[in-house]
Amino acid sequence: MLLLVLSSCSQPSYEKVQQTFYVFGTEVQVEIVDTPKDKAQHAIQTIEARFQKFNRDWHAWEPGGIIAKINTAISQQKPIEVQESIKAFILKSKKLAAESDYLFDPGIGQLVNLWGFHSEDWHGPPPSQKVIQQWLTSRPSIKNIHFKGNRLISDNPNVQLDFGGNAKGLALDIAIHSLKSVGIQNAIVNIGGDMRIIGSKNPNRHQAWRIGIQNPKHPGQILAAIQIQGDESIVTSGSYQRYFEWKGKRYSHIINPNTGYPADHFISVTVIHKDATTADAAATALMIAGPKHWQKIAQQMQITEAFMVDDNQKTYVTPDMAKRMQLINEDSD
Repeated sequence: MLLLVLSSCSQPSYEKVQQTFYVFGTEVQVEIVDTPKDKAQHAIQTIEARFQKFNRDWHAWEPGGIIAKINTAISQQKPIEVQESIKAFILKSKKLAAESDYLFDPGIGQLVNLWGFHSEDWHGPPPSQKVIQQWLTSRPSIKNIHFKGNRLISDNPNVQLDFGGNAKGLALDIAIHSLKSVGIQNAIVNIGGDMRIIGSKNPNRHQAWRIGIQNPKHPGQILAAIQIQGDESIVTSGSYQRYFEWKGKRYSHIINPNTGYPADHFISVTVIHKDATTADAAATALMIAGPKHWQKIAQQMQITEAFMVDDNQKTYVTPDMAKRMQLINEDSD
């Protein structure tokens, strides 16, 4: 998880409007600076309304939402007409999935459901090896999704779309586009620790936002810090927030589609990229890739700034990320 590190300075010399609301099962914070108060408040209200609708439409198990309708059509082997924006996002997700060697794969909703993560109550038991093997035999994937015009079809009835791996990234991109469209140039949108930032914290001084990367083993501690400004996204994927324990073993919600079991190498991955949708997908893919394969996946997804922590607190960092971050920890590769 990422934390906005607050300065100990006195009252800032620039106007700031900040609001917090709850959606996507988490806290959302929007901060806008150097903008008239009424304009900033209206922009935040617009984002909140869009996020509430987005959550209803894109939640994989929300009855009546577009993803639920698509999944029903796929299971019945019926084509379904979708809006151009939805088609564009699915095609973008297909591209990201292919670049990740399908470690990031939004077509595995059925597998996520088998593990019980289509609920807010994660308690186990884990699915049996037989059930997982049955799923692997079919191996549903977003690559089974095709379009004829705007008509979506799937050649595998077991595909169930679940965009938990990059929907928050899309929401961040939508929010920033909304702010830019009304002329707002300096802002931060924070969805449960995942952020996209434009401009500066203090435009008069070109002051960056200072972001802390949480220690996954000790959530109250900051493992590293980095300054963000301009137009960038910073997203963290971790196995330490959504999980259940069964017979002494912890099972994370981040599942490897190639094995059917939760990823168990990295416990935290942070990615910086201009596009939040890409950063979100890449963080998931690198979590699953683990120490042996993360460099290959990062290269294929054109990720140059990433920071990873394994279960032994060993850290891994790309050269570009190392140049701009302050590690508050030892033993890095």
